[in-house]
Amino acid sequence: MACTEEEFTELLSGEVYIDMDKLVAISRHGIPEKVRAEVWKYLLGISKTDKSEEERVKKQQQQDYKEIDKNDSEITKRIRAHLKRYQNYTRSDSRIKIDFQSVEIRNKFENIIISYINYNNDIEYSFGMLAILGPFIATLQSESDIFFCYVAMMKRIEENLQIESLTSKLSRFMMYFRSVLPELFSHFEEEEVSSNDWATSWIQNYLSCELPIECVLRLWDTYLSAQLGLDLHVFVSLAILTNFSEELLELEHSEILAFLQHLPGIDMDQIIAQAYNIRDDIRANNEL
Repeated sequence: MACTEEEFTELLSGEVYIDMDKLVAISRHGIPEKVRAEVWKYLLGISKTDKSEEERVKKQQQQDYKEIDKNDSEITKRIRAHLKRYQNYTRSDSRIKIDFQSVEIRNKFENIIISYINYNNDIEYSFGMLAILGPFIATLQSESDIFFCYVAMMKRIEENLQIESLTSKLSRFMMYFRSVLPELFSHFEEEEVSSNDWATSWIQNYLSCELPIECVLRLWDTYLSAQLGLDLHVFVSLAILTNFSEELLELEHSEILAFLQHLPGIDMDQIIAQAYNIRDDIRANNEL
């Protein structure tokens, strides 16, 4: 059961230190919108639990971010083109919106991605970088806070992929899909719906494009705090397919892809609970 904003505020207002065990425990059930930015910074290790260190660390982060080169005309062009594509994924009926008309917001996307690439010299720019950044732009205000949270999230994603590659994750997801939802899997085959046209983005970008932004934020509350973390994502994806299977069975090729690329709003608490149940069922059948 989700905790109230007051319970989070009380925990965050500790004068000496933040009890991370408690913060992690209450965050996995969802974080209230007004405190999400502050909580995410603790969950990602950007804010220090020792309050005496907080101000010093924040000033150092701001200075470090300021010193990173944010100029690259070639990447800027690509980001601007991809922002139009990313904007097409977002919808006007979302409760939480990213103002793509705002020069300040567009500058944040450009500055942070270019800073991230210059911060990690061996990294190539891709659309996925922008997709993962979107939820942080929607949640936090300070550009340096967004940057360091983004760096921490990308590190978690990279470490997760070192344990299991994207190709392996996709293969396992499709195997589970065939096992858990054989009728829907067959329907996708009959309609010649390729996993490359939807599943790759679902798994690689953690549904940051396909779900309404408020659903992504609720989902990521759990990814940042639950013990399974990002490993839960494959099962969340299966839970979403399960939830929409009846609708999807009625659709044809192009309609299926349009649906999968722009998912409706959904009760993420229910989806997350269902994801754990699906994982337990798969484990019980010795398929994990």
